[in-house]
Amino acid sequence: MSSPSYHVELSLYADNTAIKATYRNPTLLVSYLESYLNYLERLLIELRIAINISRSTMIIFARAVLDFIEPRPVSLLGLPIQWVHSTHYLGVTLDTRLNWSPHNFQVGKRTAQKMVTLVTA
Repeated sequence: MSSPSYHVELSLYADNTAIKATYRNPTLLVSYLESYLNYLERLLIELRIAINISRSTMIIFARAVLDFIEPRPVSLLGLPIQWVHSTHYLGVTLDTRLNWSPHNFQVGKRTAQKMVTLVTA
């Protein structure tokens, strides 16, 4: 699927979809993303494809030195998409700083739960 902006890319893997927008200015980044979401909305309606917007999230990845204020709300099909500080994609927990701490915490938590299950069984 072509993009109306060269700052925005669509990534598909099985039933996971990611829209990646890159730009140095956060305000323009959100504008490019909104433009692409409007394009995507028209395409979804035309092709009669349903998506679960309540499970959709938006995150900004930035260098450790930068600290973004939460950008203005963005919506798809009239429903707002929530801005988050960490999200899951393809089984990996990603945070705004792209470090491994949240992912390691989640893996450790699941491991501890399984070990408790093994001990009590």
